[in-house]
Amino acid sequence: MPDNRKGFASALHIRGLRQRWMFSAVLPILLLLVLAVALFSVGVQEYYYNAMRSGLESRARIAAETFTGYGVKSYSAETFEEKDTIELQFINTNGRVQVSSYGLTAGTLPGTSDVDNAIGGKMASFQGRDPQTGENILAVSYPLFFNSRVVGVLRYVTSLREAQHRVLVESLLASAAALVCMALIAASNAIFINNVVQPVAVVSDAARRISGGSYGIMIENHYRDELGELVDNINDMSLKI
Repeated sequence: MPDNRKGFASALHIRGLRQRWMFSAVLPILLLLVLAVALFSVGVQEYYYNAMRSGLESRARIAAETFTGYGVKSYSAETFEEKDTIELQFINTNGRVQVSSYGLTAGTLPGTSDVDNAIGGKMASFQGRDPQTGENILAVSYPLFFNSRVVGVLRYVTSLREAQHRVLVESLLASAAALVCMALIAASNAIFINNVVQPVAVVSDAARRISGGSYGIMIENHYRDELGELVDNINDMSLKI
């Protein structure tokens, strides 16, 4: 094989060694970082949603114990102080909204599972797309009892838009941090593999020259590890040949 073809084959071999190293060392770390970011995003989302749900359930429980008649409930819905972020609804046993702090939803049928469960006598929550508006919401419904009988449902509804925005921002920050870590890891691995590949390239080139007839050539040995031992063996072989 001509020298130029041998040199090209050697270069391909060294390049392949670098690629295999980067693939085997960096790819698993990349997969772990992707998994960590995904788990972080899911955890942040669950944290926000659970906190919102717990707050609405506590609020609904207290409110249901306070209100005793539809007249009081109507007045409370109209003067609800947090109506800019939370909608307060009073729903009859047919599942229809009787009174709403927004006013626009009065007379509508929410059609979500939390309302049906509350009419059945159990507090329930719903998270998903509102059948009426198509917006992602979180709703908590609490049954209202009179003489041990369910006479209506108190329901709190809030949009998930703000929570989703916060989750997106924190996920993007986590992704940016993961990208920085990945860049640092890739750079450190590139430096390390170059420190290994370059001496291997020198040894490979010397071995190629010896096999081509350049007997007696010597490789400068600057290494004190296994690579240094390999260089000594090649130098000894070159002298003996």
